[in-house]
Amino acid sequence: MSKEKRESTRMRYIIVCVATIALLTTCYSLYKPLPDGFTVSTWDRAVMHIVEPALRVTYYYPSHMFSKASSMVQWTRGALNFLSKSLGLLVNTHGEIEIKWQTWNGTPVKVYRPLNNQTSTDGVVLFIHGGGFALGNVDMYDSLVKRMAYETKTLFISIEYRLSPETVFPGGILDCEAAIKHFIQYGPAQFGIDTSKMVIMGDSAGGNLATVIAQRRAARNASPKLAGQVLIYPLLQMADMQTVSYRYFHSRLDGYALVDPESVAYYYMFYAGINMDEKAYLVPSVMSNGHVADHLEQEVDEIMSFEKTIEATRRYKNSSIPERWAVRPSHEAQQLMEPFLTNPDFSPMMRKDVSNLPPTMVVTCEFDVLRDEGLIYAHRLETAGVPTTTINYENGFHAMLNFHSELYEASKAVYDIEQWTLNAIHATTMPARL
Repeated sequence: MSKEKRESTRMRYIIVCVATIALLTTCYSLYKPLPDGFTVSTWDRAVMHIVEPALRVTYYYPSHMFSKASSMVQWTRGALNFLSKSLGLLVNTHGEIEIKWQTWNGTPVKVYRPLNNQTSTDGVVLFIHGGGFALGNVDMYDSLVKRMAYETKTLFISIEYRLSPETVFPGGILDCEAAIKHFIQYGPAQFGIDTSKMVIMGDSAGGNLATVIAQRRAARNASPKLAGQVLIYPLLQMADMQTVSYRYFHSRLDGYALVDPESVAYYYMFYAGINMDEKAYLVPSVMSNGHVADHLEQEVDEIMSFEKTIEATRRYKNSSIPERWAVRPSHEAQQLMEPFLTNPDFSPMMRKDVSNLPPTMVVTCEFDVLRDEGLIYAHRLETAGVPTTTINYENGFHAMLNFHSELYEASKAVYDIEQWTLNAIHATTMPARL
């Protein structure tokens, strides 16, 4: 072998070694052990050991580098939109779902219709996507909605409401209601469905909007009544950010690319119309509940009273839950948030009368800061006499349904949701008991 070839081989060897060391060093620095019980199978844990660091590198770490909160939102939107294109690739509807964009009363919607209207029901699911009111879109949830439309053989309508901070409360609510109003008026003729068989469904912030819309319709006794509502790890309040599930996050999940208390505070305040580029310094106070004025505390405590039961019964495996930390009152935060904290259109948990609501499915996940508020709301519905199914996925995490074709736990949740939804739609055709 000539000297030149030996040098070339040696250089390639050095490059491979350096690259290997760099890769191993990167992997080691990114590795974070998952908590006990996080995901249910060896496969799921292996997938999340890849996905979670990828999320950290792609959006979580970069989003913390921006000096402006609005820039953080823009980066996160772009990163999640890009990442979502790699999810749900295994979903195959065998050409049996017709998908079309339409605009109803100014609101874009994506219609998922079984081909030739070959449905197993003459009902419909109105789907509202999540994303903290500021992120996400219909296309990000395309594979999930397409899968559910195919497997249930039911018409799905996915609503593209406007996002904050560009459009603030109650803009998203009004967009969804405008689309639903159009559907009720024209849906029966266009799609051959029965509007008494409408189920509203939403996840995270979409669960908030679905809850609000169901409450508003019930309050005015709107017709037709909803056949059901499916609330998937819903965001329902921000008056208490020291629930057990919030405190567990601080002690065990801080630094993971999961929905975190700081993000909830930022996005909820953006939704309230607060300029977080200027008011970011209020977030630490909000995370300690310092944004709750003294005269609102009793009302909040009454609504959240079931939280005491959760504190006593819903502990975490092999983990101690820190005590509540000292509140850092901020009169400025209290003044800014007072119009919203107990407004049920903003914080639907705060609706006092929930007795007239449709049958409800509430989905919560163990590794989710929003777990407790979902459980509290489900308990309030049950107490008010609303037929309620509550499932807490003990191995699940917030936003896991976006990984429905990659994770067993998420796929199981989709199946459970589909079965409950079909039962709710079919229940409207059952004869009344004598």
